[in-house]
Amino acid sequence: MKRFLAGILVLGALTTGLSASSDSPGTKKKAAPRKPSVAEQLEAVNQQLSQQQQQIQQQQTQINQLQQQLQQSSTQLQQLQQQNQQLQGSVQQVTQQAASTQQAAQSLNSSVSELKTNSASVTQNLQTTQKEVKDLQSPLSVKYKGINFTPGGFITADFVVRQRNENADAASRFDLVPFGGANSHLSEFRASARTSRATALFEGKAGNTKLTGYFEIDFLGAAPTANQVETNSFTPRLRQAYAQADFPSGLTVTAGQIWSLITTDRKGLAARSEFIPSTIEAAYVVGYDYARQNVVRVTKNYHDRLWIAGEVANSETTAVLTGAPAPLFGFSTSSNALTNSGAFLLPNTGAVPCTVPASAPALSVCNPGAATLTNGVSTNMAPDLLAKVAYEPGWGHYEIKALGRVFRDRVGTANAPAAGLTGVTKTSFGGGIGAAAILPVMPKKVDFIVEGLWGRGIGRYGSGVAADVTVRPDGKIVPIRAEHLMAGLEFHPTPKLDVFFYGGGEYYHRTAYINSDGKGVGYGSPIAINNSQCSLDFITSGTCGAQNRSLWESTGGLWYRLYKGNFGTFQWGTQYEYIERRTWVGIGGAPKGIDNIGLTSFRFILP
Repeated sequence: MKRFLAGILVLGALTTGLSASSDSPGTKKKAAPRKPSVAEQLEAVNQQLSQQQQQIQQQQTQINQLQQQLQQSSTQLQQLQQQNQQLQGSVQQVTQQAASTQQAAQSLNSSVSELKTNSASVTQNLQTTQKEVKDLQSPLSVKYKGINFTPGGFITADFVVRQRNENADAASRFDLVPFGGANSHLSEFRASARTSRATALFEGKAGNTKLTGYFEIDFLGAAPTANQVETNSFTPRLRQAYAQADFPSGLTVTAGQIWSLITTDRKGLAARSEFIPSTIEAAYVVGYDYARQNVVRVTKNYHDRLWIAGEVANSETTAVLTGAPAPLFGFSTSSNALTNSGAFLLPNTGAVPCTVPASAPALSVCNPGAATLTNGVSTNMAPDLLAKVAYEPGWGHYEIKALGRVFRDRVGTANAPAAGLTGVTKTSFGGGIGAAAILPVMPKKVDFIVEGLWGRGIGRYGSGVAADVTVRPDGKIVPIRAEHLMAGLEFHPTPKLDVFFYGGGEYYHRTAYINSDGKGVGYGSPIAINNSQCSLDFITSGTCGAQNRSLWESTGGLWYRLYKGNFGTFQWGTQYEYIERRTWVGIGGAPKGIDNIGLTSFRFILP
């Protein structure tokens, strides 16, 4: 190559020389510029060739490098493709394993569910068998001809200390707290087992209808001759005795002596679920409304959330008859209520003679030699009517209740010129409305209870046992307006300990009149009530006729279970009460009574 280029350059130089020599002689020409020599041109060409060769070598090196990179990339691509293929195979394998695992898990879950069901069934059967064995060994109830008979109750030893003497057992007389006199200066100690209780529960079924019979007694009743000298003998007292039918439709019919609908319930409106204060005090708490009386009740249950009930109940009228006209019949203190003509229809003390007014033989039922009752009852015209709605939305128990009452008496009127008397019957109506709530502030730990009743003629339904009615100068019955309120807290910090606090009050409005002679008549009359002797030990003249305006109480206590097991529960309790009694102003002022009461009890409850 080099030789070929050199030849070309030499040939070019010779051609140039020949051209110069062919010009005409004598022509004078300018001197041509010096041209590079052949050697120089060859050297330049060689340099260019070297540079081109270097560039070619560099390009070749780059090409080689690119080829190497391409080969590496191709190798990596092949590796990636292989890895991708391996990964896809792994994914397919994992997917298959996951599907297999899911099937195994489903099969395992099914097996576990079946095992749980079988275990629950076995556990239930075992528990049922154990219960049956336990019931056979130590039955709580006895089954006879399809009826389960369950005995119950408790044995108690109560001890009561009162600052002021009330001559009362375990049930205090809130309305008779002493003002002064001897009883206010004498304390009182009582030890009693009279609140001991016996119960009998009978349960059976007629098809899908549940039938229940219940009987309950204690010993707070007493015959007229009972005393505490030697044997502390007291007659049984009927607390409850009723029959009940529960139908599948949610309808319940109850008949017999039971806690009244006016009593607050803890759960629904079911029998034996009533809220009863946890007190040792057998009169419970001032402001607590209750009654136990013969009733016919119909209850409807709507999905265990709403209950509606109506009740027809035995009635009784308590009255204050200050300045009332005479003769007046129909009340427990009337002559027709204090005698029974020897028929012995009610408990009596025996034959006690009485005097028949010569002017009124036709109206008097007081016969010589008749048996006089220790306590009369009013001659009622109609039953008390009660209704209640209970609602449980999911938290708490709420109630609204209503009471309707009818009162009647018969008063004598003078008719001139006849020498005798004739009578006229007068009728009045009363009633009230109440509300209650039991709130689980801390479920199974703290409960808050509140209840109230407002109305006219509601006195006997409160723990203060106040008067229902009084009369006007013409003998017309007037229901006394009253308000009752009670609230409480119940604590259950441990399974063995219960702590309670209650407070309540009852207020009775003045219902006073003035007759044609200017004398006071009715309830709370400031000119008819003589309170001048209320604070004296020995009454020399005058009386203590104070009539209550209000009663207030605050109390607290506890029950501690020393033992609870198959043999029953043995527990100890203690309680403190503060009672305040205020009266309406009368002649001599308005006396006030205060009593502080301490109670303790040892109680064995049947299992």
